[in-house]
Parts: sequence; structure tokens; C-alpha cells
Amino acid sequence: MYETIILSPFIEHPIVDVAHADPNEFDVTVFEEGQPSHFLLKGKFDKHLYCRCLLHKLFTLTKSQIKPFIHYQCSLVQQPMVWINKLEKLIDLNRELFTTKEQQIKTAKALLIIELLREGMERKVPAASRRFDFALIKSKLKTYETAEEQICFLYEAQAEYLQNKPAEPDPHSIPFDEKCAIEINKIERQSRIRTENLAKASARRIKPANSNRMVISGHINILVDAFYQMLHEKKTNGQPYLMANASEITKFIVCNFLDKDGQPLSEATVRTMLSPNKADKRPKANGKVLL
Repeated sequence: MYETIILSPFIEHPIVDVAHADPNEFDVTVFEEGQPSHFLLKGKFDKHLYCRCLLHKLFTLTKSQIKPFIHYQCSLVQQPMVWINKLEKLIDLNRELFTTKEQQIKTAKALLIIELLREGMERKVPAASRRFDFALIKSKLKTYETAEEQICFLYEAQAEYLQNKPAEPDPHSIPFDEKCAIEINKIERQSRIRTENLAKASARRIKPANSNRMVISGHINILVDAFYQMLHEKKTNGQPYLMANASEITKFIVCNFLDKDGQPLSEATVRTMLSPNKADKRPKANGKVLL
């Protein structure tokens, strides 16, 4: 199960290297022979391995240990709110993998504890200032992986403010809705710059005459959906048809295909289409390539 998980982009990831220290019962460590105990892959922290080991630890605990485990992990990080949001996202992204009754019970309890813990953290801030606290909004913004998700979240926060404006807003501060608009504009500009730089880099690196990338003459989501089926739906002897994760498939598609105009594909767009939670981004039944 742990080989096929979709990772959640944790910013902080406390672990114990069992080669140099003895872990306690709530520490996250490697659990299989051959896994690097320091969680490093080519000199970089392996977030995919961390997510696998975190889920493994969660499912090896008893139900009564889940609450102290989550509290213990929060005590190890500087931003516990961000960490529990990432844990919630990790569970949500991989729900379809939790097939046993015991796994489902434990994930339900973990989600309940996360919600109660988050409410407790939020209660520490006065309710009136918390609702439209832009620092808190920016903290929550980090839990969204793509620019599209971040912008949608900001639009929702902006609309809620405009519908429920405080009676006496701070006259010395930039209004909350204007801060949201500034942040949206920044994200859009950064996304546009990244896309333009990627296109320029690809144009310099790949010569049209000898490019090995194949051009997709139709909708990109039809191709991506075929890979999605092989990753999540098409089975061989009970195993996924492709033994890879969504990040690896994303890189493969981006590195091997171009859109109908001969331009590089957006990695964020492809990754979104591969998410089990983004069925609306994939083609309807009559547009699928059935495998």
C-alpha cells in the first residue's frame, strides 16, 4: 500500500535516524530494510518516504495512541497548524488505499483529533481578529499545492469578508479584501513567470528538428486520464498496472509530451489532473480512452 501513496507537501518533517539514536514509541522512523534511516535521497530529504513512514506509524498505533502521537508530533514542529493540515491532506489524498475496517476507523479518529486540535489552536486567537487575520490566511495558504488551489482559497476568503465586513475595520490597516487581491495578483504573476521561464528553457534545450517529445493533438486530460487509469483503476493480479506514484508519472508526462502548439506541459496542471480528488479535471466517460 505504502508504495503507491500520494504525498502531501510537508514543510516540517520530524524524524529519528535509527542509525544514530533510539526512537520512542511516537517517533517517525523507517520501517523496511533498505530504506535510508536518514531519509535522504541524493542529498535531499525524501518527502515521499516520510509520508509512507508517517502513515505506517499511524496504522501501527492503537486507537488510544493516535491522540498522543499527533500531539507529540506537533510539539516537534514550529508550525503545528501547518503540520496537522498537511497530515489531514495526506490522509484525504490516500483514502482509497485504506481498505480495511481497522484502517478506516483509525483514519476517522485521526481526522477527528486533527479537527479538535485545530479548533483548540484557533481558540487561542480572539475570534473577531482570527476570522479575518491575514497572517492566518497565509499560513493556511501553504497547505495548498497548486497556484489554482491557492487562488480559489483566497477568492473564498475575500468573498466571506465582503459579505461579513466588521462593523469597525482598522482604519490604519490595508482592508482584508485588498490584501487578498494583492496576494492573488502576486501568485498569478509568479505562476506566469514560472510558465514563461519553463517555456524559454525548453525552447533553448529542445530543438524541434530532433525533439523526442510527442505532440498531443487533442485535449491533454485525455492522455493524463489514461495514465490515471493505469495508476489507480487498471489492475494486474490485484496490483496497479503502473508501479509508480503520481509525482513520477507527472514528470514522465511533462518530459515526454508537448501540447498541440508544441509547448511544454504545465507540471502543476498535469499533477492536478492525476489527483483522485480532481475528477472534474479528467474527461467524462464518452471522452475517455478505455484501457
